[in-house]
Amino acid sequence: MRRHDRNILLKALLAFGVLLAFARFLSIVSTIPSTGAAQLQVPLAELFIWVQFLHSLDVPARRDLMFSLSSSTALMIVAAVLSVSMKFGLFLAAWGIFALASLVLSYRSEIADVPGLDEPPTRYGSFAHTSKVTALASLAVILVGILVFAFLPRTQAMTTFSFPAALQQVVRLPSEGGLANPSLGPVADAGRAPTQTELGKSARFGYFGFARELDTGLRGRPDDTLVMRVRASEAAFWRGQSFDRWDGRNWSVTRDRPDRVSGQGGPIDVPLAPYDTSFGTRQLVQTYPLEVTGPNMIFAAYAPERLYFPDNAVFQLPDGSLRAGVELGAGAVYTVVSTRKDVTPAILRKADSLPLGIDPTSRALYTQLPKIPERIRKLAETVTATATSTYDKVIALQDWLARNTTYSLDIPSLPEGTDAVDQFLFVDRRGFCEQIGSSLVVMLRSLGIPARLVVGYVPGERNPLSGMFEVRASDAHAWAEVWFPGIGWQGFDPTAEVPLAGEQGADLAGGDLLAWVGGRLPGLLRLLPTGLVVACLAFVTWGLHVPARRLLGRRSFRRRTWPAQILSRIESAGRRVGRTRAPSETAPEFISDLGRKRDLSDEDARELGVILEAASFGRAPVNDAQRQRAEALVAIIERTSSARRSDE
Repeated sequence: MRRHDRNILLKALLAFGVLLAFARFLSIVSTIPSTGAAQLQVPLAELFIWVQFLHSLDVPARRDLMFSLSSSTALMIVAAVLSVSMKFGLFLAAWGIFALASLVLSYRSEIADVPGLDEPPTRYGSFAHTSKVTALASLAVILVGILVFAFLPRTQAMTTFSFPAALQQVVRLPSEGGLANPSLGPVADAGRAPTQTELGKSARFGYFGFARELDTGLRGRPDDTLVMRVRASEAAFWRGQSFDRWDGRNWSVTRDRPDRVSGQGGPIDVPLAPYDTSFGTRQLVQTYPLEVTGPNMIFAAYAPERLYFPDNAVFQLPDGSLRAGVELGAGAVYTVVSTRKDVTPAILRKADSLPLGIDPTSRALYTQLPKIPERIRKLAETVTATATSTYDKVIALQDWLARNTTYSLDIPSLPEGTDAVDQFLFVDRRGFCEQIGSSLVVMLRSLGIPARLVVGYVPGERNPLSGMFEVRASDAHAWAEVWFPGIGWQGFDPTAEVPLAGEQGADLAGGDLLAWVGGRLPGLLRLLPTGLVVACLAFVTWGLHVPARRLLGRRSFRRRTWPAQILSRIESAGRRVGRTRAPSETAPEFISDLGRKRDLSDEDARELGVILEAASFGRAPVNDAQRQRAEALVAIIERTSSARRSDE
């Protein structure tokens, strides 16, 4: 409305606003260390949005509007890449509506010549045709988009610029390096596993395994609460902590003295664990946006090498696991760079020929066992009798557990004084991940193979649109880690499908899409009866609506005056042949023009116009003879209009 005005004052104010936004940006940048380039993302986005907003207040030309539209498109693309939830779809839908409106408005003045009011429009300009073309074009775009998306490679994780580390609020924990798990309540700082009563009072999203002790006779029932999202290019175990000592029922941590690891104003370099092998050669970047408050564990794929964290220090345990000195509440974000060795079954089989690479004290710790029933040892020896390498022994034991045991949360309580692994392997044959993982570790240790129990999360379901793994409370898990010379600790578990690092392929996004839809198909099928009922009601409503509308239309037609009814019939006849009445066109003018095209003489057309004007505005009503004459002339117009339309 104001694009032709000079707007000098407005332009000056907008220029001043841009300078203020840029000055604010420079003040923020000056506080960011040179090594914290990832933290520039948010200030840059804010500056970009401020410039966009200020520029939109003065758009004197089409090119300015197109610049704003193009810039906003780039901004939305970046926002889509960085989005962590499907809520972004709402913003995308709103942006799409406004972008479409901008395109229409920017080219409104360039619309091709509009037909004159006295020219019959072609049928291609009809609303029905336009709607059909728009619907078909939209459908084609959707289908092509789905096909292209399905055959694109999986979303790859970005570099360390993926997300800036952030905390909603900085709340220091009372014990630096200690383990805190708010979901367990008072038990979190007690240094022991919770009892069954205490476990029942804990939050359903909590995982009681995150403590100094793990009682394999207890099991929480976490629900499907979304705990965190993970942006990573491949699936892995999101590792939390490990346990090294087994007493027949409980796992505990004996090496729990943490070391403080600090960063000098940038990413924190995580040192190698004291008895671990060298780092791998391939990086895996993971970003963890947390959805609920949980333990102060810093989850990471093994082995973490660099950490982008909002605090300047974290704490590392001898097993390589990391803990924060601050509370990790909902909204916290951190990024971990892990190095991965591309291990395959062939590489793991060759590891037995390498030097052990672990000191005798650590080897004794990770092969430690209490006095266990002899039949556990004999079972392990029998199952692995034909295995020629450590890897083959692990796989043989995994396969035996998968064939002969069942995963279940509904098992009887562990009798007092009973060995949990013996009860699981030879009595119950049913159990949950803590018992399955413990059985694998204990049997490996009975063969002299260093192993430990680890708790954390399995990858979770990968959202095909955001490309992020959605990790839920029910994904909390326990598995075994086995020591391989020259390689280090490698995770194994018969109850979870997590491939080795070297087995990752260039999967297509379509695979994630099918898995995502398939996972929700049972829920959709359960809604099928309800959907059918709704569809039937809608069909019945539509069926009743059509005759009701026609009936109401006839009643309203009967309520109109006789001149209005006659004129409505004439206009309907004109529309059937593509001749509509212009708003500025009088009834006699319209009838005269239409009559010439519909085999009605000029004299008859003038007579019909006079009768209608007299009936509408005359002081005296028209007589019956005039009414009959008008009806006859209208019948001629309707008859010739219908015949002409049939011929066309």
